[in-house]
Amino acid sequence: MLSKDFIELYKTEGLAEEAFKELRFKMGISCKKCGGNQHYWLRSKSQFQCKSCRFRTTLKSGTVLEGSKLPCSYFFIAVHLLMKHGYNLSLDEFQKYTGHKYHDPLWDFLKKIKDYTKETEQNSLFINFMEVVNQCFVNRKEVTSIRLMV
Repeated sequence: MLSKDFIELYKTEGLAEEAFKELRFKMGISCKKCGGNQHYWLRSKSQFQCKSCRFRTTLKSGTVLEGSKLPCSYFFIAVHLLMKHGYNLSLDEFQKYTGHKYHDPLWDFLKKIKDYTKETEQNSLFINFMEVVNQCFVNRKEVTSIRLMV
């Protein structure tokens, strides 16, 4: 699959949110109230809920996306481009791939993502990222294309 094909897949926000949820489960979720690490997805509220104290956490809370109004798909586009281009990824190039109109929110977002990937152990982040991409994007695209053929 080509890079531009992946980026088109990432732009599907429903898949991106599902993939981000899976990535959060792989990386671990910590309760802000009790510090517990056991959570389940509360579908009716679209939030994680702690098994110990039942405190709810949103999908983006406690992540690099916290406080951002940008879609989850931008996270996957950014990490994919960082894996491909390294830290030389320019704002203009990122904007071209996302199709976002304004520079300011993208600049803040890209800076956060670059800082996050520098602080986090890159190998584990990229391995988890690729596992989630294969599970949530690639496999689903193959299933969808098989359904279309039938």
